[in-house]
Amino acid sequence: MQEHVAVPGARLWTATSGRGVPLVLCHGGPGLSDNLGPLAGLLDDVALVHRYDQRGGGRSSAAGPFDVATFVADLEALRTHWGHERWIVGGHSWGAVLALLYALEHPDRVLGVVSVSGTGVRWGWQAATRTHRLERLTAAERQELQALEAALGTGDPAARARVLRLMWTTDFADRATADAVLDAGPLYAFPRADAVFRAVSADQRRILDAGLEERIRALPAPLLAVHGAADSDPARAERLAALAPRGRFVLLPGCGHSPWLERPDAVAAALRPFVAGRAADA
Repeated sequence: MQEHVAVPGARLWTATSGRGVPLVLCHGGPGLSDNLGPLAGLLDDVALVHRYDQRGGGRSSAAGPFDVATFVADLEALRTHWGHERWIVGGHSWGAVLALLYALEHPDRVLGVVSVSGTGVRWGWQAATRTHRLERLTAAERQELQALEAALGTGDPAARARVLRLMWTTDFADRATADAVLDAGPLYAFPRADAVFRAVSADQRRILDAGLEERIRALPAPLLAVHGAADSDPARAERLAALAPRGRFVLLPGCGHSPWLERPDAVAAALRPFVAGRAADA
């Protein structure tokens, strides 16, 4: 079921599937749109799975403000709209950070936290991540990417599309899998809202630089952090799980940054018991 839900200052596109313990999945970005339907499909026989386009992205309205507090408040407004006393909050990449920040702000509303390919609890991963990803491209592709990025200011849509294709390729551990997935369609159906990305990223950096470690050490809910072995710096997910009193880390072999597209079996094996196990607490 799809619906637009009114929250203070915006209307958010949402999709709901399955039945069972309530779970919300937050997509990556910021400024992108939901692409977690296949991940939801791995869980919707054990969970009532909610997905949505975050404020300013995809099919949701573009009204601000664009900051972490507002994105957390949007999640809380969605919980109230759907009538869940408590739910599991999960996310991918930036969405994993958003889910964690929601859990820290509303611990009494959270049954569990699921972090898939999270970007960690400290700023400064970007340079190393880009280097790691570029290593997946051929020398000719790296040279092509450099030239295309230099020309992006011209607004050429073909150049932008090719840059995205090259960078999305590096989300995968296996090039053949990457080509098969991306030939079928883009990772994200809507272009990134760059103003949203810049504003929310700056606020995220402010929060991470201030430090979250002590708050994570007091998190009462169980936390599952899963990370592809071929993604950049799996240790950041392992550190998050070690900080949480009820944290658990699972390293997924043969996976990059979007593991449900490469090893859905491994992702399901990690997530399904955790999600189903929260039903008794709902």
